[in-house]
Amino acid sequence: MFKNITLITLITISSISLFSCGEDYTNEIGHVDGLIKILDSSEEVLHDVDTATLFEMTIFVKESIAKIKSKNDTLTKEAALEADQFVGRLKSLYGLSKNYNKYQQEIDLIRTQLNNLKQDLNNGIISKEQFPAYYEIEQGGVISINDKINHATNGMSNRLDKMKENKAAFEKLIDDPKSYTSYYK
Repeated sequence: MFKNITLITLITISSISLFSCGEDYTNEIGHVDGLIKILDSSEEVLHDVDTATLFEMTIFVKESIAKIKSKNDTLTKEAALEADQFVGRLKSLYGLSKNYNKYQQEIDLIRTQLNNLKQDLNNGIISKEQFPAYYEIEQGGVISINDKINHATNGMSNRLDKMKENKAAFEKLIDDPKSYTSYYK
């Protein structure tokens, strides 16, 4: 019963505010909803990355590099090429693991701004003439975070799967004395 009263009250208030504002902002609200959908899609792409494996592999590669350096020796050409399959990915791993929370915070901030813009449109606070300026700013934010996430996550899940699959072989490689040039002297 209470839910029905609340629902009727909300519908009544929404109807009053819609008809009292005088202008129809359906088109503008549709544009904002479109940006929200793009933002939701970007967030989904970010969350599709297995963060546990991302952080695990980032730490593993850093520790492996330290281990190689601690030997005060040089990897053979063959070992270096194999090692590059892991070490060469550190930059992309580190970039995403370092910025993951920052990307999420940026998504949350942009979503709040978009919802506030929708609310301002619904309340008639922003005129149709002012809307394009606000929309352009919010659109720029959505495009920016979308580009950052796409760049950071492009192929990341596949790379993490391959790294996890080949982790034992890499550990064996860097632990094997034959992988270092001093073995052959």
